[in-house]
Amino acid sequence: MSTPAAPDALQPKAFVLAAGIGVLAAVGAAVFLQVVHSGESWIFSDLPKAFGWNEVPLWWYIAMLAVGTVVVLISQRLPGHTGKGPLTGFHFETPLSYAPAILLAALGSLLFGFVLGPEAPLIILGTTIGGLVVRRADPKVRMLAGLLGGVAAVGAVFGNPFVTAFMILEFAAMGLMPAVVLLPALVALGSGYLVQIGIGEWTGFGVHSLSVPGLPVYTSLQWGDLLAASVVALAAAGVAMFAREAGERFEGLGKGRPWLMPILGFAVVAVVLVIAVLVCGVPAEMILFSGQGLSMTSLVGETALGAVIAIVVLKSVAYAASLGGGFRGGPIFPATYLGVAVGVVAVLVLPGLSISAMVAAGIAATATVMTRLPFTSGLLAMLLVASAGVQVAPFAIVGAVIGFAARQLLDRVDAKRATGLAPSPSLQQTRHP
Repeated sequence: MSTPAAPDALQPKAFVLAAGIGVLAAVGAAVFLQVVHSGESWIFSDLPKAFGWNEVPLWWYIAMLAVGTVVVLISQRLPGHTGKGPLTGFHFETPLSYAPAILLAALGSLLFGFVLGPEAPLIILGTTIGGLVVRRADPKVRMLAGLLGGVAAVGAVFGNPFVTAFMILEFAAMGLMPAVVLLPALVALGSGYLVQIGIGEWTGFGVHSLSVPGLPVYTSLQWGDLLAASVVALAAAGVAMFAREAGERFEGLGKGRPWLMPILGFAVVAVVLVIAVLVCGVPAEMILFSGQGLSMTSLVGETALGAVIAIVVLKSVAYAASLGGGFRGGPIFPATYLGVAVGVVAVLVLPGLSISAMVAAGIAATATVMTRLPFTSGLLAMLLVASAGVQVAPFAIVGAVIGFAARQLLDRVDAKRATGLAPSPSLQQTRHP
């Protein structure tokens, strides 16, 4: 994400613009999320039932992954060539002409099972809506409108406007977003949230609820849990570092040949799926998709240590291939799923540990490694394990701090690698959040 030149965003008309764009972007986000949810259900539930299958056959999952790959390959031929990938962070300045290619590629990726979340496409959708509203205005106004739309749209997926508010505060703290736009962005988030919860007799489009189900209340902080959570956070950060680094290495194979990457990515995910289902006995839905659905319930309730370890290993490989394979989506939700899985592994190894505490640490660590946003990741972990109570807050903080340290280490490795590869490297060329 680059820093745009800030217009005068504190004039009254900027707040009116923010409220209007927030509503429109939130409506667009609600429609997009419904399309993804209904499309997944139709492809992987309704259609198989219509064909008379009691269980979805493995070949059907592979066939649908192939269809998604074709959609992404078609998208690459449109203006913008599907834009920047999920490893480059979030982008609020994408040209309007690129939006059709990016959103089509995102639908091809999300609907057909690749391991990515919806947050990055929502930002593109929101920036496009904002840009279209003021398409004849001054470039600085168009830039502000796009940013406001992106903020409001991504707010729809977190179910709580303050997660996104934390995110933009961190962007501003890092110099990636002008501080002058923070108040208009908050207005856009607020008006967008009204679209979700409704006003008066109108019930709205509904809040996108995020939670890890089945977690017990954590009532008493224990030193042993804090120590174990530190180990869990280190392990979870290591899993996320592997997925990110493998994704970047995988993406590097496609320099000059972008058409090749979705094909290779499909092949990797398909092989991983076959191993998971036929060798490890792991259900396909626990390897594919973002991890926001019912598979999270199954994960928390899993009692076989070998199965959960297989999920961590195999889903992280499929995640890496999806991140670097030319597909389009967000990096956050699969990372949180892996964080939950690492927490479950810890509890199965040492049954006396609190699963709520371990999951909070794991989520915060993996999300921070992927986004470089420790405050947002800690808050997201708290939101996901809210049913366990406020006593889990220290574990989310531990996870976020350890995850941030791991991400800094990864960035330093990248900087050294760039020094060895480029004649005049700059440390400013490290990864985006």
